[in-house]
Amino acid sequence: MKAKPKIGPTHDTAFFKDIQEVFERYPDVAKDYSIGHIGGVVDVMGVDLDRQVEVSTVRDGEIVTKRVDRSLDRGPGGPPEKEEGCFRWALRAGEWVCVTYITIGPPT
Repeated sequence: MKAKPKIGPTHDTAFFKDIQEVFERYPDVAKDYSIGHIGGVVDVMGVDLDRQVEVSTVRDGEIVTKRVDRSLDRGPGGPPEKEEGCFRWALRAGEWVCVTYITIGPPT
């Protein structure tokens, strides 16, 4: 059995302390955000977030996520500088880039 990854506030204490200070400084905005660990997706599924973007579709109360090549599909927001439809970002080379777009799909 694989060891559980060492992640979260009990492992990355300094990082989470700084994030907590930002959340406390901006409580009205912070209530709409959460912190997630995307390393598991990258490791387990072999996702390359520099080359791929996730597109999540809400359909019949479920979220279905697929990964597409950034050069083929930039998601519902179009070019990467647009944020429409983006709901998850990652800091890459000093810039925030969308790693997950969300769309509403037709009922099945």
